[in-house]
Amino acid sequence: MRKALSIALMILLSGCASNDDKQKQLEMLASNRASLLSSELPIEHGPLSIMRASSSGTTIEIMMIYNDDAPGAISTQRLLNATMTHYCSDEAVRKNMDVGLTYRLKIRNSRGQLMVDQMIDETQCQ
Repeated sequence: MRKALSIALMILLSGCASNDDKQKQLEMLASNRASLLSSELPIEHGPLSIMRASSSGTTIEIMMIYNDDAPGAISTQRLLNATMTHYCSDEAVRKNMDVGLTYRLKIRNSRGQLMVDQMIDETQCQ
């Protein structure tokens, strides 16, 4: 977490850096954040399990499994809305989005079928 914040600060302070340098720094920040998240996995919260975190360019990709047959399961749309609300209200996630990172949420059901493939960036959190 501290490494990610340090890198974010470095990005903010590098206002004179070229676009290529900024892009590389953002990619490094995304990779670092994905590694930090990945080290804590799997995370289970009721019928939702976060199974994988990786990065692709400046995007942090999160793979989740949602047991939609479990007690307390909600509709896919309500799940997506709740997840986006959580990501938009989490301070660390918002700081990452504010410097230019995006999140890609992929949610599969317990049978492996893709239910949600949603990009989240700062514009969706306003």
